[in-house]
Amino acid sequence: MLSKIKLWFFNHKNYLRMSRFLIVTVALLLVTWIFDHQYIAIKSYIPKQLLLSVEVSVDFLSNISGIFLTISTFSFTIIVTVLNKYSSSISPRMLQSFIDRTGVLGLYGIFVSGFFYSVISILLLQDIAPDQHVVAGSFGIAYSIIAMLSFIAFSRQVLDNLQVSNIIENVFNDCEKLIDKEVELRKKAKHYEEGYESTNLSIVAESSGYLFEIKSDDIFKKLNGIKAEFVINKRIGEYTTKGESVGELNIFQCKLDDNDKKELKEKLSPLFIINAYSNEEDYHRGIVNLSEIANMALSPGTNDPNTAIMCINKMSSLLGKLLSTGNHFVILKEDENVKIIYQSYSVKDELYLGFSQIISYSAGDPLVTKEILQGIYIIYIMADISAKKSIKSFFDDSYEILIENFTHEIHLDIFKRIKNNMEEYVSL
Repeated sequence: MLSKIKLWFFNHKNYLRMSRFLIVTVALLLVTWIFDHQYIAIKSYIPKQLLLSVEVSVDFLSNISGIFLTISTFSFTIIVTVLNKYSSSISPRMLQSFIDRTGVLGLYGIFVSGFFYSVISILLLQDIAPDQHVVAGSFGIAYSIIAMLSFIAFSRQVLDNLQVSNIIENVFNDCEKLIDKEVELRKKAKHYEEGYESTNLSIVAESSGYLFEIKSDDIFKKLNGIKAEFVINKRIGEYTTKGESVGELNIFQCKLDDNDKKELKEKLSPLFIINAYSNEEDYHRGIVNLSEIANMALSPGTNDPNTAIMCINKMSSLLGKLLSTGNHFVILKEDENVKIIYQSYSVKDELYLGFSQIISYSAGDPLVTKEILQGIYIIYIMADISAKKSIKSFFDDSYEILIENFTHEIHLDIFKRIKNNMEEYVSL
């Protein structure tokens, strides 16, 4: 039940962010009703400078309601324009990141909620004598000031988040924090010692979609009393089809008949939450985003190789740190009998995902080519010894693909210099 609620909130988070200010509107209306209708004597404790007459309040709220309605329509138009510009210049997949960072839906919600507050407050003031002083208008003034300050803050955030260098830096910083955490978990992770006889069960997905969440605590409870190692090889945010394997369960020192195996599969399969939308709340999304920004920068319509170079440098640093540990898995939960292991991407998969499209888009650009080779070389230097062989192989393959676009020695000499540096470092 809790997982379904979490899933619903995730799928409707944009709508909830916009509509949460309606709660503020309801709260303000409740307060004004208490002060102006229910407990009028309380207003004697409020300074007179903060109270407005009913006539002035109605006039102000009438004007401000029209302004809020106009600004709401205008803001929505501007928001759509900015999002279109952002998606075409940066990456369509980063729209949600832009929405999260700028609070764009929250600003729209403020104006819409302000309109509802103004209109409903006017209706509530109809039964009060014109010479009476009320707080409804005063709250309207305060709300207008807050809305304007929010708009100023929003404008500043938009300007900051439209600068490509700031976007890249934000993606890098967020991803680096996740990678630091991932590396620490990988260093501590260990498989069971080899040599145990085991029964292998393949756990499959119950539906098609993106893997949203692994309920490791519930899996742990289902395996209580069984000595087992559960290796989850389907990654969060990765698309899976119904009936596809999401993990392999190795059961030790325990023999199961066919009915027991079937029952165990039926218990574990529902504990992998599948969603129609991708989640990807991990370091992997940051690397993908940097790769996409670089690809957009290298497209003929943008033609900004320096931005691509910046992305390559950041991505190389991240991948070098990520591959600095020998393990490529983490322990989600364990005790003396049960281990739940989350298998991450292999060295080759990480490098291919980060660089393959950039290699294709960079064809013919010598500076970008140089940075790709230099970046892979840096990753090799930073990586654990267990990853170096795969990185060297990927470097050699990339080198062969990239130099096919160049014939002049002025370019080839620079590329060969990086390759020689790699060879010398390998031979150490």
